[in-house]
Amino acid sequence: MIPQVNNNNGSGDGSGSSAGDLSASFLKLLVAQMQNQDHTNPMDNNQLTSQLAQFSTAAGVEKLNSSVADVQALMAQLGGMGTAAWVGRSILIEGDPTVSFGGAEEGDEANDTFSFLLGGEAETVTVTLTDAEGNSYTAQLKNVKAGVKTFTLDDLQNFQPEPGPPQDREYTLSFDAKNPDGEPPKISGLIQEQVQGVTITPDGAVLHLLDHDPIRIGDVVVIQK
Repeated sequence: MIPQVNNNNGSGDGSGSSAGDLSASFLKLLVAQMQNQDHTNPMDNNQLTSQLAQFSTAAGVEKLNSSVADVQALMAQLGGMGTAAWVGRSILIEGDPTVSFGGAEEGDEANDTFSFLLGGEAETVTVTLTDAEGNSYTAQLKNVKAGVKTFTLDDLQNFQPEPGPPQDREYTLSFDAKNPDGEPPKISGLIQEQVQGVTITPDGAVLHLLDHDPIRIGDVVVIQK
């Protein structure tokens, strides 16, 4: 008869529920059982061997899991320390970009560059420009490849309504991608932010940005020069 291991977690006798505690308890009970067994009806050796092998495997798995967890924590810490080099650099993250054509005054610079992330090739990308008053204008980009893409307002075609949006204001952009055949690819606008600092947490690095709430490192789409 194989002795049953007490699985209590009480602190009185020092027993626990880990593989090592259970194995130690099993061996103590096994020795006691062998000392008091009926020699005319001894324990089954095969069953004993199988039980000991199970305890050994459980202890090994427990140690392996602990080692893997330690390695993962170390890798997360090292990865977070590496992101400290990003401080001062620009990144692209998902968001609604804004553009402007430039003011009428001499020296007013246009903010006419925008980016988006396209999940697949698109025959047509429709760009909607909306001003602060809610006025909207649409234009198109043709035959756009998948990936992170950057364009300027001069690349847009077929403004509606014509002759196009006024030049003296800022616009928020939204995007829609379409293909005549097949499902439309996913498209997300991208905004540029500057990394101001990095916080290392047990769950990974947190980036603190100049004009945006903190983000996780996994939210970064592009690290720029």
